[in-house]
Amino acid sequence: MSVGLPVLAACLAVALTACGGAPEIDSVGLDADERAACQALVDALPDSLDDLERGEVEPDDALGAAWGDPAIVLTCGAEEPEEFDEFSACDEVLGVGWFSPPDQLKVEQQDEDATLWAMSHSPLVQLEVPADYRPDGVAAALAQLAEVVTAELDEVRACH
Repeated sequence: MSVGLPVLAACLAVALTACGGAPEIDSVGLDADERAACQALVDALPDSLDDLERGEVEPDDALGAAWGDPAIVLTCGAEEPEEFDEFSACDEVLGVGWFSPPDQLKVEQQDEDATLWAMSHSPLVQLEVPADYRPDGVAAALAQLAEVVTAELDEVRACH
């Protein structure tokens, strides 16, 4: 039994649509000062991140950015992760304390997507890194973003 050309074309169209598209960024309820700080951060973000070009995000005025395909996505004004508490450890990278759930840092998890939060600064920044860029892409992205985060956002807690 052979598959007709229209069926193949429809399957290809569905596959291509599912792969593309600008990442959607949703910032939590921010006050005017937090919104202004996030906008300053977004405006100062680099055009490329670890040799990945900056792309479009949805909505156009989102408080975030994306680089590459699959996209590394930064959101300013993110919610605090459920796994974070007063005893959670974070890693300091050039003045920014980043938290990632401990299970994401295990060697056997390097082939999975990672999500990190800049817990040391406010408003809260979240960075989603697809597995395609692990492990080296995480360190490169954190190092490159540190200068912008420290310049544009207030440090509110120390990393421990």
